[in-house]
Amino acid sequence: MPGKVKVKIVAGRNLPVMDRSSDTTDAYVEIKLGNTTFKTDVCRKSLNPQWNSEWYRFEMDDAELQDEPLQIRLMDHDTYSANDAIGKVYLDLNPLLLPPQGTTVKTAFSDSVTSTNSLSGGNTMSGWFPVYDTMHGIRGEVNVIVKVELFSDFNKFRQSSCGVQFFNSSTIPHGYHANIVHGMVEELVVSDDPEYQWIDKIRTPRASNEARQTQFFKLSGEVQRKIGLKVLDFGGNAVIGYLQCFDLEAECGIVVRGLGTAVSLVRSQEPIHSLPCQYSEETVPEETAAGLPPASVKVSQSPVKLSTTPGIHRRSSDSDLSITPKGNSLTSSGDRSSVTGSGRAFQTICPKLALKKEPIEPMEFPFLTMNKFPPGFVVSIASTVVATSVKLSERISNLEEPESRDAWWMELRKEIRNHMRALSCNAVIGYSENSTICDDVCVLSATGTAAIVNVRPLVNPPTSDTPEPPASATIPLPATKQLSNMASSLDRTEFEVPPLKPDSGGGKSRLPSDSTEQPESASPGCSLLHLPFKHASLPFPITTIKCGICKKQQVPDLMLATIEPPEGMSVIGRSGLVHAFVLRQKQHVRGEMNACTVSDHLPFIQFDVYKQLVNKLRVNGMNAVFGLKIQICLGEKVMAAVASGTGMCLEALPLPPTPNIKHGGYESKDYTAVMKALQENVKRNREFYQVNQ
Repeated sequence: MPGKVKVKIVAGRNLPVMDRSSDTTDAYVEIKLGNTTFKTDVCRKSLNPQWNSEWYRFEMDDAELQDEPLQIRLMDHDTYSANDAIGKVYLDLNPLLLPPQGTTVKTAFSDSVTSTNSLSGGNTMSGWFPVYDTMHGIRGEVNVIVKVELFSDFNKFRQSSCGVQFFNSSTIPHGYHANIVHGMVEELVVSDDPEYQWIDKIRTPRASNEARQTQFFKLSGEVQRKIGLKVLDFGGNAVIGYLQCFDLEAECGIVVRGLGTAVSLVRSQEPIHSLPCQYSEETVPEETAAGLPPASVKVSQSPVKLSTTPGIHRRSSDSDLSITPKGNSLTSSGDRSSVTGSGRAFQTICPKLALKKEPIEPMEFPFLTMNKFPPGFVVSIASTVVATSVKLSERISNLEEPESRDAWWMELRKEIRNHMRALSCNAVIGYSENSTICDDVCVLSATGTAAIVNVRPLVNPPTSDTPEPPASATIPLPATKQLSNMASSLDRTEFEVPPLKPDSGGGKSRLPSDSTEQPESASPGCSLLHLPFKHASLPFPITTIKCGICKKQQVPDLMLATIEPPEGMSVIGRSGLVHAFVLRQKQHVRGEMNACTVSDHLPFIQFDVYKQLVNKLRVNGMNAVFGLKIQICLGEKVMAAVASGTGMCLEALPLPPTPNIKHGGYESKDYTAVMKALQENVKRNREFYQVNQ
């Protein structure tokens, strides 16, 4: 998909004084995109220059537009010496590559037809941008107008990820509706670090800094572009909970990682039934569109297949995954039929596009990077699952195939998946990956919350254009526990669930779902906390107790979760920040000895930080932590672990006991004074957080 970029430099203001004799600046601007550079005229003796330049035009492929930043450099013209740099502006063009509303974008569901059309005249960005210098900071502002026009040039041999939206938000953005949650998408790119190249010894510090900054922008765009292609393969059009990390491994290079959750988004005010056709490149004929059955018409009961490509993206380092078991994933190889989150088959909307694809394969890693979900999506929360690893970094011989870095993270994901299955769960929510690097030692960690999620199709939210479909408009599914897609209306608060039945106490409770067995007496305020596994099935001891609300099911004595608190939970008193940190000294060694030392200390420092976190919870009278974040910090002589989250007291869980201090090591007077101070502190905290014992 070739594109045309037009740039106009309007003016500058508050530029620094570069000519000390006249206290002015002879400023001009260099505009660079890819290998093409333009220059404006010199505006002499002014700190607020007015250029009003002509339109500078760049023509390049969409992949280069996604990878390359637009570089705007302000320079001071000198007649008898080299021109001095004032500062630089980097503009990411990816927001301008999103199509206007109503423009079709090619996805995995689209047929490939070669055509050339301009996308509604392009998108424009303008305004005052700060001019930044790596040596002196902010040095004025520049007014720029940038316009991007894309020309569609689709063919069946090439796919563009232009139009895929990226959101750092951990939940569905306001004004959007998610039809389908496809699953986790990730990408990893490796490159040399310009700061460790031989030319860095002879160039100026400013040139070295700018080279590194430009490299960061290019790698960021490349990772985003490759993840966008994977999203299109899933059939989605957006990434939620997107997180990008830069691992600086000194002489070994730069590793850029991207992680997010692929979803199919549509604006809330738009008719939901237009989603599949909106993102198809071939237009449905009028007679076909006119013949589409409305939502109130009963759909055929025959099973149909969802058109999509396999959801597993393998690299050369993923060959061993073909022999791994696929149980407890969010999809089932035996169930090859699927429907969208609206409860209507994709073929009902676009039958021509739907019957040409292969059935979807089971998801290898059912992880979600989202942290907030609507009521009904999460059925049961088990516990936080963590996997850590210590690696010794080495130079990557082939930057195009970073097999070693892929294998490192694949090991952690497999371990997280095994923990999830051991807890009888089918997904990991609030998933994140982090790394800490010191010298040539890397500490990798993966964290998430094992849970059982509701993967059944959900009813469309009613809109002004689309009435709520009756029950006869939904397609019955085979009697299986899992579906081929996590289909959900993630901005809805009403889910397609069996009717409520009154319990013995006069309240109402939900019937057992397909993914887990809950008693009829389980209420929404406590069913999330019921253990999804049997106590005797775990290989390690845990403390369980009867639920404080329904008095029937088992719940843990403490809950640690990386997600935000679900809606509808019964909370006692106020919530508050809980923070714990542990420091440990280590020997100052290098290489393998350093890696061994870190590996030996890591389990104990993690145990200590969890223990301290639990003790602080008990002192505050709390029994749960949500939004848990754990970070390992590594230095030359010190290791640190930091844990923080939002502590609260849940009614379904037992109230924590008053902490005690062991008598050993204390004299009678000291022990009595310490215990008295502790009890007063506990009483004061519980009064502050309004937790009644």
